[in-house]
Amino acid sequence: MKRIIYTVLAAIIITSCYDDKGSYDYHDINEVTIDGLAAKYQVMTGVSTLKIEPKITTTLGDESNLEYEWRAVVGYTSSELIGTERNLEFPVTLAPTSYTLYLRVIDKTTGVTAVKTAALEVGTPYTKGLMMIGQDGLGKTKVQMLSISTDTILIKDVLGNTDVPNLSEGVDIIHTGKGSYSKLWLITKDEVYALDMTTMKLDPTKTFQKALFLANEYNLNFVPVDFAPRIKDQAGNPSSAYYSATICSNGYVFNSSTLLMGGAYFTDPVNRLEKEPNVWFKANPCMMYSLTNWGGFVYYDETNERFLKVASFTDYSTLLTDSGTDPFPWNQQSVGRTFVYGENTLNTDGGSTYGNSFAIMKNKSDQTHYIYKFYSTSTAIKRDFLTISAIATDFNKASFYAFSSRRTIIYYAVGSKLYAYDYNKGYEKIYLLEDYGDAQITMLKCDTQIEPSTNPIYVATYSSANGGTLQKYKQGTNPDVVTITADPASHWTDLIKIKKISWRATN
Repeated sequence: MKRIIYTVLAAIIITSCYDDKGSYDYHDINEVTIDGLAAKYQVMTGVSTLKIEPKITTTLGDESNLEYEWRAVVGYTSSELIGTERNLEFPVTLAPTSYTLYLRVIDKTTGVTAVKTAALEVGTPYTKGLMMIGQDGLGKTKVQMLSISTDTILIKDVLGNTDVPNLSEGVDIIHTGKGSYSKLWLITKDEVYALDMTTMKLDPTKTFQKALFLANEYNLNFVPVDFAPRIKDQAGNPSSAYYSATICSNGYVFNSSTLLMGGAYFTDPVNRLEKEPNVWFKANPCMMYSLTNWGGFVYYDETNERFLKVASFTDYSTLLTDSGTDPFPWNQQSVGRTFVYGENTLNTDGGSTYGNSFAIMKNKSDQTHYIYKFYSTSTAIKRDFLTISAIATDFNKASFYAFSSRRTIIYYAVGSKLYAYDYNKGYEKIYLLEDYGDAQITMLKCDTQIEPSTNPIYVATYSSANGGTLQKYKQGTNPDVVTITADPASHWTDLIKIKKISWRATN
């Protein structure tokens, strides 16, 4: 009986399969392939337009039934549709961050989908570039920026899209670099503001005063003119992310450790000695320190005409001691000299691995000028003393100075004339490098942030007829002569009257 049943079932199955033969209608699928996307795109929100023309191929050669979807995706948190056409042309309004860019091509009939991805980095126009502060032709304080991404773009009025009070004279703009407590300080004569680093908006309530936690009452308005340490390389690294110092226009000095304070905050001023905590003296607005390794700083006490040292985390200043063989004394009262100018460099003479500092001094009784060279690490070590030769034309009339890190040269400006003085002992020479005619020199700076290895010099000029200019020069390397060569790719016009420039490389 079982055999009969199995035979009947087998016959039914075979017959069913036979009857179904040829009942399916087979079609080729219109398969899609996407090419032509780069591995990575870098754009700036509010400035760039992302344009991509992908190469789309189909197996049937028919694209009429395709639809397109471009999306910018951040992990599992967000997905923003930015285009529905084959070719993307998207004026970038995305928030600055890292995205994955997706292109989906869908056959509307079959639902078959092809996907291609690329990395998308969205920055702001202000993430990386050279910041400039100064005044326009009407004397109004302005900030401009040479924003650097794939191209260099001049942003003529960084503060133009924000509600700005009537700013007093611009002094400097300083980005403190990478770190947990990064700040972007806009310094004016009357106030210092912490700008929003993404939008560059100025909030009148976010000032330096908010960073002060004072134990004593001073009845003073503290307005910084400089912050240290500065950015030391193109990537935006400071020489320390854990210490900060500032000098104010009224001569008060602040020192801070973010490790101890839990943020970029400052306690009571340190322009006093440990044994005389209530005796304050006025500091010159210049901090001298090693550019690539923070070990505290040296400053000049104008009240007592002497150099003083502040260690990394102390709340007072320390007297510096002399020895009989020193090239110059730390206390200037005995020699009748006073401080004119100071600058930190990458000069390593004498074994100063992290860079020597230079001070220009002058006699109070005549116009003789001198150069002090010293190494400001955990201690301060004197390296050399040089007298500026009488051959240095109008050195006593100079408005601006800049020390080369790579050669024994100090550049200085007198009106429209740019000079170079080679202070190599016994081989001193003077050079008139350039006369800009009707344009006055408004700033000199030897770069130690963007291209420290070559240390180019930036010269800013201004004339009422042509406005401001900025030119980068390469320093010559022939030890027998001083030359500078203008970089044709680094010449900018139609600028403000530049007072200071500084580098920014990160949010």
